[in-house]
Formats: sequence, C-alpha cells, structure tokens
Amino acid sequence: MQKRRFLSLACAGPDDLAALALWCQAFTPLTALDPPDGVMLDIAGCAHLFGGETGLLARLAARLPNARMAVADTAAAAWGLARYGKPGSPDILLLPLAALRLAPEPIARLRRIGIRTIGQLARLPRAGLVAGYGQAPALRLAQALGEAPEVIRFITAPPEWREAEPFMEPLWLPAQLQAALTKLAARLCARLTAATLGATALTARFYRVDRACPAIHLAFAAPCRDEAQIAKLLIEKLAQEIDPGFGIEAVALEAPLTEPLALVQQDMGAKPPDYARPLNTLLNRLGSTRIWRVAPHASHIPEFATERVTVKAQPVAWPKPHHPRPLRLLNPPVLITAIAPVPDDPPVQFTWDGKTHRLRWATGPERIARDWWAHPHDPTRPEAEKIRDYYQVEDMEAARFWLFRAGLHEGVAVPRWYLHGLFA
Repeated sequence: MQKRRFLSLACAGPDDLAALALWCQAFTPLTALDPPDGVMLDIAGCAHLFGGETGLLARLAARLPNARMAVADTAAAAWGLARYGKPGSPDILLLPLAALRLAPEPIARLRRIGIRTIGQLARLPRAGLVAGYGQAPALRLAQALGEAPEVIRFITAPPEWREAEPFMEPLWLPAQLQAALTKLAARLCARLTAATLGATALTARFYRVDRACPAIHLAFAAPCRDEAQIAKLLIEKLAQEIDPGFGIEAVALEAPLTEPLALVQQDMGAKPPDYARPLNTLLNRLGSTRIWRVAPHASHIPEFATERVTVKAQPVAWPKPHHPRPLRLLNPPVLITAIAPVPDDPPVQFTWDGKTHRLRWATGPERIARDWWAHPHDPTRPEAEKIRDYYQVEDMEAARFWLFRAGLHEGVAVPRWYLHGLFA
C-alpha cells in the first residue's frame, strides 16, 4: 500500500476557499476545504509529476507567494507544521499545543502543569491524559502521529456541461451537421433540466480532419435550456460561420456559463409571453455589444445619471428624482441664444435651430455643480466654473424645454445658454 502524504496550504483570508480548493485539483484530484483559511491536499502518487515534493511546493509558492505550506504523513501533522512550524523542519514534537487544533481551555490546563509542546504531551500516559483532560488532546495527538484515523471530506469538481459526438466517417453535409447539433442540444438540455440550470452562453465546436476547430458562440438574455430554440440558433449560424473543409470528425456542445433556472408549473390558462426568445435571436444575429438596456447610475449630473448594461443584468428600480426630468435628454447639450432681463433671472425667450421661442413661464433655477472628484477635467465641457443653473420653461405654443446657464456672471468666462432636454 502506498504511503499517504498530505500537503496543508494556509492562505491569509482567501476570497473563495472553494475556488482555491478547485484550483488545487490541477496538482491532485484529492483536495478538501480546511476552513477558515486553508486547503488540504492528498499528494500521494502525484508529487513526482511536478519534480517531487520540493518541486510541487515551489510551484505552489510561485502562484501563492503569501501562503504557508507543509508536507507530512498525516493531515493533522501537515496542518500544524504549515501554521506553527519552521520552513523545512518536519518535527512536529517541537510545535506548541495549538498546532493540534485544541480548544483554548485544555491548552490552558495543560500549560499549568508545564506541558507546552506536542513532544511533552506525547510523553504523558494516554490513559491518564484522557482521564484528566478528556478525549480531545489524546485523539488529536494520535491523529497527528498516525495512530488514529481522521475523516477528510474531499470535494468533487463541478460537472462539466459538455456533450460531444464522434463520427465513424467525417461529415460535411449541412443536414448531417444540423442533425448532430439537434441531438447534442437535446442531451445537454436534459442534463441542465435535471440540475435546474440554464445556459447563459453556449459554444459549439467542430473538429475537422485537418485539425482546425471552428466554433459557434451563442449568448442568451436569460438562462435557457430550450433545446428547440438552441438548435434553431445554432443551425442559423452553421452555414455562415462553419466551413466543414474535408469533413468534421466530431462535434461538441458546451455551456461554459450557467445560472439557476427553476422548473415552472405550466398554467392551464393563457401562457405568459416569453420575451427572452426574441432577445436571444437578436443577440445572436446582431451581436451582444449592439443590444443593451439603460440602468440608473449614482450621479446627479444629468448625462452621467444613466449607464448602458447588458440585457442579462437584473433590472434595477429607478430612484424618484427630486426635480422633474425631461423625457428626452440631448447629449451633448445644444448651444442656444437666450435673453434674460436680469443676469440671474430665467430667460424670456431663446432661439434654437433658427426658431425663436417666446416663453410664458419658467421655474428655477436648480443649481447642479460638477462632481470634480469623480470625473477628470474636460476642457470641451460648456461650464468653466463647473456650475449650471437649470430652468424648466414653456413657450407660447405649450412646448416645454429644459435649459441651463453655464457659468457665473463675473466669472472666468461669459455665461452661455444651452438646451439640454425636451419634456414633450
């Protein structure tokens, strides 16, 4: 029987311990979470693939420079050496009692009788140790010395959402490839349904006899496992993006990105509309960069108060503005000519695109100052002092506009008027 060897890896506050344990499976298939700060690896039979234990430790140290690592015959000994041992020293008898993962109370009681290291603890009679201090010190000591077993729950990698189909003879006819894609879509969607998941991205790979591997990439507006829709989108792109060359030996369909998608009870009445289906078609015909939705952005500057997000992003509630905002915002603002009776009063008329608008009422001003700490200085912007005074105005024809005066009187530049939005 091969001798067991364990590697304990301790990191200072890892962001995701499960992700670290999965990453460590590149070195051994047996990795276990060791909360709150570590991962345990069983490296028996694997170390020689990386230049022995020394080479394996060197590789891990290069990727995780701040981690502490140690190798021992038992998991408990490796844990203690990684956290309390000196680099290169395999002797656990010199380690403090805390290296046995004991609670503070038995450690304090043992220290009262002069027991401070594992070596001193090992010299005590086991029966007397159990009688005086309970099962924990004796059990932890036996596990560290290899005299008692320790249960380690190794994790398994998440399932690979991939289906592949090899062919006895290379395929090149479109009908054959369409049938293969339909079959793979059905198999993959059946697995996703069983796991209550949906794909948010799909890739179909075509392995040609000349070793080329063209691919089709799909994106979805929402998690999807509709095999008919997936097959239709793949077949639409098949003739445009895939050249079978001298034949295709295998086809694979994989879902690199998945999200939870619960089963839905079918209603006896009218079926609610599925808006994701037309969005999926547009995403894959026009490209994901050409379809987006508008979401609120935390800024009081009107042109920065919104941002473009992907259609897959969750909807965000729009905050209620403190002051009315126009339905249409002009970006950039349009320079206009305005007349105001007093420099700081609202305008009585303005000229835009060759037409003069006489105003019958106006409200304001609403002063908005530029958040200079969030955006770098832009010399092309209209306000020199980074201050705008906004007015809601209505002309004699009942058309409402959103105007602002950029700058201050007696400031560094002459104030100018701009049209920034239309209310109707």
